[in-house]
Amino acid sequence: MEPVLITPSSARLALSPTADERRAAPRKPATQTAKSVRRRRSVQLRHPLRLPLLLFGATLGLIVLHQGRVVELFFPAGAFAVALMLYRRSPAHYLGFVCWLFFLTPEVRRLADFVSGAFNQQSPIMIAPLAAVALMGLTLVKHVATFGQRRAAPLLLIVIALVYAYAVGFVQAGPAAATFTLINWLYPVMVAFYMTVTWRHYPDYHRVLLKTFVYGGLLMSLYGLLEFVSPMPWDAFWLIASKMESEGQPVPFGMRISSTMNSCGPFAVTLMTILLMSLAARGKARIVLGCVGIPALLLTSARSTWGGFTIALIYSFTMLDGKSRVRLLAGVLGLAVMAAPLMMIDQVADPVVRRFSTIQDIGEDNSYQARAEFYKSFLSSALTDIAGQGLGATGLGTKLSDEKAAAAHADFDSGLMEVPFVMGWPGTLLYTTGVLMLLWRAYRASRRHPTDLLAISGVGVAVAIFSMMVFINTLTSVSGMFFFLGVTLPVISLRYARERHTASGATRSRA
Repeated sequence: MEPVLITPSSARLALSPTADERRAAPRKPATQTAKSVRRRRSVQLRHPLRLPLLLFGATLGLIVLHQGRVVELFFPAGAFAVALMLYRRSPAHYLGFVCWLFFLTPEVRRLADFVSGAFNQQSPIMIAPLAAVALMGLTLVKHVATFGQRRAAPLLLIVIALVYAYAVGFVQAGPAAATFTLINWLYPVMVAFYMTVTWRHYPDYHRVLLKTFVYGGLLMSLYGLLEFVSPMPWDAFWLIASKMESEGQPVPFGMRISSTMNSCGPFAVTLMTILLMSLAARGKARIVLGCVGIPALLLTSARSTWGGFTIALIYSFTMLDGKSRVRLLAGVLGLAVMAAPLMMIDQVADPVVRRFSTIQDIGEDNSYQARAEFYKSFLSSALTDIAGQGLGATGLGTKLSDEKAAAAHADFDSGLMEVPFVMGWPGTLLYTTGVLMLLWRAYRASRRHPTDLLAISGVGVAVAIFSMMVFINTLTSVSGMFFFLGVTLPVISLRYARERHTASGATRSRA
């Protein structure tokens, strides 16, 4: 059967039932209607922001009272309780809350350490977002039969690859290292699976995620700019205690912006995602976000993210209709004009200009030379290891490894090399096939539903993050979550529009 093209008129129809549809809807028995009303009221979430605001407010109160050690226990427990409540009531608000946890948890950790007067290398606070996202595992267990359906085939291939790499890593690196690394590889896939199962909530996803990205981006961008101009004492304390020399110096105009997140890299990818997703938003908040978000992105000095952002903008420009293209071009030019005076300040322009100069003279760049040497020396090893080293052989998981030699691979400067090194030939074939299928399916879905700007932006985010695999593995952790979110949004958008279109047509034919 040929796929149905969703036209603008049918897309509008998909968002709300028509008057004819409401009149023609069959009347339900009074008892059934009453039961359905009670059921909806029992699960309805009247004030979705109340619980998250209460959690963050109580956490801030404990910090003001200098109860940093109490925060280490209260915040992850409270975050899990709030996530559980939202998980049961509203999928969209639950996912939005998970995003907020990834946005703000590192800052909560810094504040707790600062008021306690000691840097906690293994702070329990950092468990909060992982504990919240772990609830999606319940959906995975409950709807495991969905893996047998065609729409979940790419995710099934990826999960099989991860199970294989976990088994190898369990033996090679040890259970602790393999399990820790599996969590960071798996939870982005769980996000995609969760959204695939809850596709009927797409209008809520569209509304809630846009608000989350716009207001989250505003908060983090403003804080990041303040951090660059005048670092807060807790940020300076964190930078000194963590000994992250690549983040700069804790002095005015000396830090690379990491805002409320762990480091400039994850923050740059997050802000890039937010700026791209905000193309589908409307209102003045989006304009303000662009004005503060673009300078913040530049001051992260993350060249790979700059490149990914440029690729995504080019992709979005080619996919949009004529009117949207003009609006995007005007927005980019307007932001460039407004950012020009800021770049005339030497303290602001110097780090950006220095970073751009390394792109022009890439042969003299130490980072590029080190990565080129890595590719040269490691290419044969990564491609000739048929079985692979397994999960836990790279990344932070090596700190928990039974094999001390594995620590040599902790810093892996290429996602394209890390996948075959970890997964070997069998896992790489399954994993890359699943990822490419997701990208292709998302592209096709966005083309068949061209009126949904969020779907187009989602594909742009996925393309940008995937292109950055040349430098680091961007399909895991926070960046991986945004990749899988980006490739899932267009698919569930198209499916929701088709379902509503079909239901409306059937109702009219009965009338």
